[in-house]
Amino acid sequence: MLGVFEKPLLGVFVVLMFAALTRSASGQVAPSDSAPTPIPVVATYPDDERLAVALTMLKKSAFDAAAMTANAVLVSKPECDRAALILGIAHTKAKRYQEAKPALIRARDSKQPFPERKHAAHFLGWCCFHLGEMTEAKAAFEAHLALTPNEPDSTFGLGLVAFAEDRLEDADLLYAKALDGFTKPTPKPQDQARVLVRMADLALRRDDVAGAEKLLDSAVKAHALQHETWSKLARVYDRQGKSKEADAARANEQRILEALGRRSAQQPVVDTPKDASTAPSPAAKDPA
Repeated sequence: MLGVFEKPLLGVFVVLMFAALTRSASGQVAPSDSAPTPIPVVATYPDDERLAVALTMLKKSAFDAAAMTANAVLVSKPECDRAALILGIAHTKAKRYQEAKPALIRARDSKQPFPERKHAAHFLGWCCFHLGEMTEAKAAFEAHLALTPNEPDSTFGLGLVAFAEDRLEDADLLYAKALDGFTKPTPKPQDQARVLVRMADLALRRDDVAGAEKLLDSAVKAHALQHETWSKLARVYDRQGKSKEADAARANEQRILEALGRRSAQQPVVDTPKDASTAPSPAAKDPA
């Protein structure tokens, strides 16, 4: 039996249910069942579709074209810090370090949340390293590592700075850490070879010729197409009186240089930042 107060409540409930069913039948849907109104996605930083083209150019090593494209964006959109970063990377890859530096500093200091911003310090580190500005290079690499802990290429850069400053124990630790980063979880043979060659330099600094030979042998096994590795291996063989091995190493070096369209085997090779297609950055690295 329904109490005197329950009957009116039941009536109200029936009326409400009837109203809800009527709305459903008429095609109206209750707000809780409706899909939310899509909110248009609006970029929160100045951008330009041409920058995607510029990044593709970087990946294809078309550095001058990438620089021209990024510069064109800056002409039409001078507030676009993302374009400044891509311009700085392109100049760095083309070894125009003086031109690259202001653009990279601007990108590093930008407050605009474009996706590549955290890697500006990485490229600034390489730029300063090639300009011989070791203090600034060290600060830039450390700033990048603060944003991307244990990133191996900036760790490697710090190792090169330490070696240049004759801090050999620091270089030892940093090279080992970089090599580990280029090995786990996925081995990157070309990067491993870059580090192993510099570890051989460290061994030679300590007059450990046999140790340098082992490291260079490991570099060749990791990636046999770096002519600098063969050049250094030839000199190490010379120091040990291994003339046949030295001649063979120089022949390998020369074959690689000829394949690259270079005439002389005495071309300097320098370390430069990483490739556009891989972390941490949208630009290609030149093998050391």
